[in-house]
Amino acid sequence: MSQIYHHKIGLFTERATFADMKNDTITNYDLTPSTSGEERFRLRHMPEAFAKEGLRNEQLHTHSFYTIIWFQRGEGEHFVDFDHYPVLPGRVFFLSPGQLHCFDSRHNQTGYILEFSDDFLQDEMSSESLFLKYDVFNAFDTLPYRDVTPSASADLQTLTNAIQRELENVDAFAHHDTLAMLVRLFLIAVQRAGQIDETRNSLTFTSPKHRLFVRFRQTLECNFSHIHTVQEYAHQLGITAKTLTNCTLECAHQTPLALINERLLLEARRLLKYTDLTSKEVAFQLGFDDPSYFVKFFKRGTGLLPLDFRGE
Repeated sequence: MSQIYHHKIGLFTERATFADMKNDTITNYDLTPSTSGEERFRLRHMPEAFAKEGLRNEQLHTHSFYTIIWFQRGEGEHFVDFDHYPVLPGRVFFLSPGQLHCFDSRHNQTGYILEFSDDFLQDEMSSESLFLKYDVFNAFDTLPYRDVTPSASADLQTLTNAIQRELENVDAFAHHDTLAMLVRLFLIAVQRAGQIDETRNSLTFTSPKHRLFVRFRQTLECNFSHIHTVQEYAHQLGITAKTLTNCTLECAHQTPLALINERLLLEARRLLKYTDLTSKEVAFQLGFDDPSYFVKFFKRGTGLLPLDFRGE
């Protein structure tokens, strides 16, 4: 049974649909099945996509798939989780499954939206794809976008044109593999050229420490609801807690415990604000055996009690 909740944040009227919380399904929109019964990739154009979907864009929602939103022209605001970000030409947003987002009512932007399912790039098959999936995407501890230069934008346009042509060759040999390779090339081009948060160092695939940090992000994303200690994550990664600490301090300027807590707080805020789970139920869902400790943890991280945060 799904439930719909309404809140106000700035310009945005938020409307989030969450279904079957017992199964941790906090997604809203999925890729529309194709005539073959399955669709793992979709390319759409702006502003046509906004015009077709209407108010859906201005209502807070989540996706069960990965989304790349490349703005070429226009302006506006993009709300992702609990922050507002300006829409600028050359800005490429990356949204992971479960992230809450919506736009303001200005839909004069042009650009492209690329959407693909979790298994589309088969990230476990190569360390490069794993790096892309947990650096470009699933990077909760940094900004959800990259800014690309005009020369890099020209390369992205070439790749986007190639993706569009390949989408028209459904029956061609190795169609899916070709499409996946083109999307990977798109992500690689952004990874090479995109500017990230000025306070953070860009991660590079050639650095062993940076690759380790990305593996930590992956492990954290898969286990944050039941693993909360640095020692346990270090054990999962086959390293010492000191090695993990040195790694996160270099790559994110934060301790691993701070990153673990940041990910937990993000999920707690999502569940408290946009579901009807009680504070106790949120605590148990996030692996806290003692609800009172969760309350203290939440107040220490946000300055508010869970119920006060929900009522804001």
